[in-house]
Amino acid sequence: MDRIFGIDLGTTNSVIAYTDPNGTTEVIAGRDGGRIVPSVVYFPDQGDPVVGTLAREHAITEPERVARLFKRGMGEHTFLPDDQPFVVDGHTWAPEALSALVLRKLAQMAEEHYSEPARRVVITVPAYFGEVERAATRSAGEIAGLEVIRIVDEPTAAAVAHGLDHPADAGTIMVFDLGGGTFDVTVMHVAANGDMRVLATGGDRQLGGMDFDELIVGRMITTAREGGLDIETEAWARQDAYAKAEEIKKKLSFTEVAGESLTGSGRPLRFELTRSEFESLLANRLREVEDTTVYTLESADLNPANLSKVIMVGGSSRIPAFQRLLSRIYQREPSFTRNLDEDVARGAALLAAKEGGELDPRSKLAQMAKPVTVVAHGIGMTSTDDVTRHQSNAIIVNANERIPAAEESIFETIDEGQTGIEVHLNEGDEEDLDFVKEIGYGLADFGRSVRKGHPMRVRITINDQGIVEFTGWDAETGRKIGYIPVVRPSILSQQQVEQERSRIAAIEKVG
Repeated sequence: MDRIFGIDLGTTNSVIAYTDPNGTTEVIAGRDGGRIVPSVVYFPDQGDPVVGTLAREHAITEPERVARLFKRGMGEHTFLPDDQPFVVDGHTWAPEALSALVLRKLAQMAEEHYSEPARRVVITVPAYFGEVERAATRSAGEIAGLEVIRIVDEPTAAAVAHGLDHPADAGTIMVFDLGGGTFDVTVMHVAANGDMRVLATGGDRQLGGMDFDELIVGRMITTAREGGLDIETEAWARQDAYAKAEEIKKKLSFTEVAGESLTGSGRPLRFELTRSEFESLLANRLREVEDTTVYTLESADLNPANLSKVIMVGGSSRIPAFQRLLSRIYQREPSFTRNLDEDVARGAALLAAKEGGELDPRSKLAQMAKPVTVVAHGIGMTSTDDVTRHQSNAIIVNANERIPAAEESIFETIDEGQTGIEVHLNEGDEEDLDFVKEIGYGLADFGRSVRKGHPMRVRITINDQGIVEFTGWDAETGRKIGYIPVVRPSILSQQQVEQERSRIAAIEKVG
């Protein structure tokens, strides 16, 4: 049977790993020896796309031909802040297709390492990803020519790696995952038998290290302007500033002051930033992170004293301000996974080995229970008040409910002579429709005119892959009147997936 690999498909960096039947995990390196692959794609004038470190270097000289941060656009038409599509040489590249190129690169690394095809994978996603983003991630795997066995939450994968590397007593843990582009915080219970069950999750898919870089770049632009230097107008100078801001951010995790030379207007200018100044820039972000962290714990009906451990994951967790924040909230020092950049992939590989079912029964991994996950966002249906005609989101499956989930509710017609009910499925935890996302639409048809107040019984299910489905019945006759697999208008159709898959399959090799 083909090996199953674990992949951390990150916003800024990606990693692939494999766990053998004995439970030994290996993070796979490329030809250059690097095990961390920047999630950046460069499209040269001639030749095949390039993924990784070399692509990131071209972001300075040819920014219009480089795609990055596209994971933030998963499930959307584009990832660019101006809402324009990413087009190179007349070809439009959706976030799923760009992600597929990264996956293809990782699969190539595994194929070269093991001298056999790499086809089957487990891919991690932020715990706060909704149904649409998870479906888009699965599409990315399909476009890359891979079979996605399972989608796993990143904090869960990190906890699996941490628990196996550092055996700990059973208890309730919090995983604080702050990466380059997304932020997740997850509370889970670890039973004495190794069973892991997620209790609550929260986060922000638009918050991470790249946002902190942007704060530094803002200070750079102001400082450069005061020094008579323009680093904002030219795209290459702006990209160069972002690269140097990232270096400064990293250095400030270990030193009190860091600097780089800015280039623009044909001359250099020295820029320096102290850790104290950086933390002042971070003030609003720190408050957002604190609010989310505390709210997630409250959602699990817990307080800090209930936690046996707090684990930090993700490269941005190295920033001392976030470490101090967690220490203050939980009155203890947080733990770190062994390797902040690789442990999500390690955990995914461990879970992939569980999925493969070929473990040595004597290994510790064979005895580990598969983690139980929960719904990241509530799933509901648009409901109309029969008096005011005001519409709202009626939540049917609540956030943090265990997956797989299945919940039912009753809705009634509001007019005499109705022949059906329009079904609008929503993802979100608010009643206000302005704060939820429509993820499906269809018609439940009674097949006849019915009276006002005629009941329809509905069931919303979410399977273990996170796929949402709606079924409706005439509550009086029991006849099925509607079945709606979620239609995702914001992501690629199956036909588009096949077209993108053919396009990428034609690429001889991703550089």
